[in-house]
Amino acid sequence: MSAAWKAVWRTRELSTLFILLAEIAFFAWYLWPEGGGRHPFVNGENGLLILKYSAIYGIAAVGASMVIISGGVDLAPGAVIALTSVVLGHQYLEAQWSLPASILAGLGVGVLAGALSAALVVLVRLPPFIATLGVMGITRGLAYIVTEGRFFDVSARIPPNWAPLGVPLDWIAPIVMVVLTVVFQLFMRHVQAGRAVFAVGGNETAARYTGIQVGRIKTMVYLVSAVLASLSGVILILGQGQGKADLATGYELDIIASAVVGGASLSGGRGSVVGAVLGTLIFGVLRNALPQIPGATFYDRLIVGLVVVTIVVVDQILARRQG
Repeated sequence: MSAAWKAVWRTRELSTLFILLAEIAFFAWYLWPEGGGRHPFVNGENGLLILKYSAIYGIAAVGASMVIISGGVDLAPGAVIALTSVVLGHQYLEAQWSLPASILAGLGVGVLAGALSAALVVLVRLPPFIATLGVMGITRGLAYIVTEGRFFDVSARIPPNWAPLGVPLDWIAPIVMVVLTVVFQLFMRHVQAGRAVFAVGGNETAARYTGIQVGRIKTMVYLVSAVLASLSGVILILGQGQGKADLATGYELDIIASAVVGGASLSGGRGSVVGAVLGTLIFGVLRNALPQIPGATFYDRLIVGLVVVTIVVVDQILARRQG
């Protein structure tokens, strides 16, 4: 591998972007229509569709990547998304709250879930895997208790063509994702608390000796992760129109995989918010393109798994060579 390509790969955001562009180019070629008809993959409507649904994962991946960089892991985002949608739907339809008040109630789920995860990790000192696995079970269970097997059809009360602040509903998720990506990338790189997240993940003991309040940093990242998962839940229910307990099942694994593909190390101390979001776009393109290939739908999860393993293995090989 040439020195130029090694330099690109070392800048993980650039290497992840390159993988995304190569993936788009491949599917554009493979799905090219015969006879010069409308391209089923490369068109404006499909591009917006990919952005809209990838953004649900991307918003949550911003927070999840921070947790991973700190040396932890958060398994609760999918369940937090579900409970957020259920609480918002219940308060909006059953309690007849206003939509803004219902949205705040939904975001409150993230605050409480993040606080619980942080307390279990920082105060009780449970391993993050066990702590967030427990929070995942609690939040998902509460969602089923509240719904009692039903779902809340929020779309029945939302006005047709509703556009908050003049922004079409389909564009809200992508815009929020881009804004959060820029804000938290700058925070992680240029703000002391953000840089402290890398220090804690790289060497927690050394971070303590340098005066970093490790408990506060961990509390911050788990709160951010859960609140952003709740924000994903709010956007998802406003877009889909239904709050239900089985919403976002399995999302947590895709969110973690996106962060890892984007360069986050599960051992902590390394990662990127931009990389995590690019990772969600890589998987978003895969989910969108594979169903358009006859018979490929059944290979969706297999291909996603192979992509994760391949990218991480290549990254580890190059990291060892550089070391």
